[in-house]
Amino acid sequence: MMNSLFKIACVTLCFYLLAGCGAPLSQSVSQNNQAPMSDGLEVDARKSFADIPIAGGDSIDISRSLLLNSGEQWIGQAVIQSSQSIEAAFSYYSDEMPTYGWSLITSVQSKISVLNYEKGARFASVKIDANDIVVTVSYRGMAVD
Repeated sequence: MMNSLFKIACVTLCFYLLAGCGAPLSQSVSQNNQAPMSDGLEVDARKSFADIPIAGGDSIDISRSLLLNSGEQWIGQAVIQSSQSIEAAFSYYSDEMPTYGWSLITSVQSKISVLNYEKGARFASVKIDANDIVVTVSYRGMAVD
């Protein structure tokens, strides 16, 4: 029991330490455009969220997104503002996620659509509703003693 609590405490501490390392970004970053960060550096959303598709014209709402790591090993949550209909976005992610190496596990198409994928040791959930698209990527659960 104590060992499990220690593991949970360590994971939580690591999460907060990693989250604290990030610099504040601008409110929204387009996939093809670069937006300045507060210190004058620039961020390219396509490189940061490298292994998920982002449709042309869509943008990432940085203020509502969380990125730990970057490139092909990122985990966290990307909140994508899209002008696509729910049906079009569902079709887009159904077609495009496999081209980025993701394998479909389950999908539900409705007023709030959800697609679940796996890739290596990671799991991705794509939630599509009338307001935005939320892609959450995490490592698969580990067994706890």
